[in-house]
Amino acid sequence: DAASMKTRAKEDGDTWVLNGSKCWITNGGKSSWYTVMAVTDPDKGANGISSFMVHKDDPGFTVGPLEKKLGIKGSPTAELYFENCTIPGDRIIGAPGTGFKTALETLDHTRPTIGAQAIGIAQGALDQAIAYTKDRKQFGKSISSFQGVEFMIADMAMKIEAARLMVYTSAARAER
Repeated sequence: DAASMKTRAKEDGDTWVLNGSKCWITNGGKSSWYTVMAVTDPDKGANGISSFMVHKDDPGFTVGPLEKKLGIKGSPTAELYFENCTIPGDRIIGAPGTGFKTALETLDHTRPTIGAQAIGIAQGALDQAIAYTKDRKQFGKSISSFQGVEFMIADMAMKIEAARLMVYTSAARAER
């Protein structure tokens, strides 16, 4: 929701001053450069958001501690803080007010990768569930032979396969 964005950027001569924070930033603390969206004109809604390049050594920029996550641990996630973070004026990406469009264009290409990660996690969970149903015995036989369990496994497999097809389709469209 563009209207709820709290990070602000104010032009100050030939520099921009950023204040606020950004949550759930992928590779937070690992990158040298960050693309940051900030409100430059609150009266214009989505058209008042601009994009900036912030370097890890810019004054007033800090990275918070890494988030503790259940999955996707190979990709560190952190919060970024901007306290009177001053950057050169030429670090704005595009014209002022075009940041929301830039953000959406960026997300269009990253969304399939997030979907692919979720598919991998779901497939791993399904594989574990199938192995468990083969090992677990009830009434002298494996529960994998029970019709109700077979229905649940089939439903999980069907939903994962449908999601996989959706990810493949979105990735193909993103390449065009």
